[in-house]
Amino acid sequence: MSQDVTVNKTQIGLQYLSKLAPWNGSGGFALQNISAVLKRLGDPQDAIPSIHVAGTNGKGSVSSAVSSILGQAGYRVGLNISPHLQNINERIVIDGIAVADEFLGEFAYAVRAAAARELVDLSFHEVITAIAFLGFSEFGVEWTVMEVGLGGRIDASNVITRPAATAIVTIDYDHQAILGETLSEIAAEKAGIIKAGSPVVTGFLPKSAADVVSAKAKAHNSELYRFSKEFGAHPVLSQDGDRFWYWDKSAGNGVGDLFHFSTQLPGDHQGHNMAVAAKLGLLVGIDKDSCRLGLEGVFWPGRLEKVSSLGREIVLDCAHNTAGIQAFISYIEFRAERNIDLTFGVLDTKNWQAMIKQLIPYVGRWRLLKPESERAIPDAQIQAEIEASCNGISIRSYGSDYEGYLREVLEEDGDRPAYVLGSMYMVGRLRGMLSIPNRQIWSRAKKNNIVL
Repeated sequence: MSQDVTVNKTQIGLQYLSKLAPWNGSGGFALQNISAVLKRLGDPQDAIPSIHVAGTNGKGSVSSAVSSILGQAGYRVGLNISPHLQNINERIVIDGIAVADEFLGEFAYAVRAAAARELVDLSFHEVITAIAFLGFSEFGVEWTVMEVGLGGRIDASNVITRPAATAIVTIDYDHQAILGETLSEIAAEKAGIIKAGSPVVTGFLPKSAADVVSAKAKAHNSELYRFSKEFGAHPVLSQDGDRFWYWDKSAGNGVGDLFHFSTQLPGDHQGHNMAVAAKLGLLVGIDKDSCRLGLEGVFWPGRLEKVSSLGREIVLDCAHNTAGIQAFISYIEFRAERNIDLTFGVLDTKNWQAMIKQLIPYVGRWRLLKPESERAIPDAQIQAEIEASCNGISIRSYGSDYEGYLREVLEEDGDRPAYVLGSMYMVGRLRGMLSIPNRQIWSRAKKNNIVL
């Protein structure tokens, strides 16, 4: 009987989740409702030491990497990310593995019940965030890493009152309608995660944004550690460009050369992201060997991810704003690639015209796909933008015909990769269709075959 009740609660919870609409690019944000629900649930957001990570780009890579670092130190770690690539289970990860439907259903039911008692309605993001906090507390997680969904100040994750450390990885133009039109305004929103006495780690920030973050940290008596100032990473010459050395002035040895590391995540920008993660790990007391092993062991899908199908190499990347496009361009410039075969699709919340202008000098063939979202920019509109900037370029539009697109790409002979760039909705759909197996994002350290 009790098993039937449990199953019923799980089903009700999953149905509740499925009826919550994802964010549609508009609407207000506030913390009152989720705070009330979490208080009803015992304030699980402050029950476990946490690291809170914000940023325009790179926050997912940093969040997964610092989770891996904590895992290598032997801790049981819960990671909450936003958004997901293929299914919502990916938003809540324990010890490197996305949680099962039973987890989502059980804790969604509890969140639903608490919201009903408080007489409030929660958004999808608020519910997922509350599920993560409650589930991590109930499952005995020892550390939580929370990635901000949007901005910081009024993101649902910002109900944490005592983070062990916070990070702002990058600040650039994105979601200006919500966060502000200037980098200073965007920085003020992201700096809203800074809490009194908690150290703050930043990646390389534009000066106007860095000044805002510095003032916020000073006002909260929070120690500030800046990439290229107090710590950093330099690339080590290698064929794949995936080796770096991490330095830190706090090492007390002058130069502060702590360790070399490699990473499975391609691109020099990942050296920057991994350095932020390493600094976070060191700040919360993790040893440098665990930091190095954590950086080397972490996997993060859809970030210049290389896959091979029927002999054709495809590179999937979730660059979906101008800063992400610039990181992608740096990657192909390192390899001296030009006239690339590029598949592109984007949402109307992005500065997609500027993204196209950035890419045009590098693309020899355009393929256009429509992301699975009501906010997707129509192919014809993107095609017109490209044709207005360059005549005679090869453009093929597939609309929502993902099957036809993949069939053509995989049947072609080609010794150069086909790049897929843009919306996570599009990248996630293709990743699923290519049957790429899910991998553990990080592993928990073991000694004598016993999990620590």
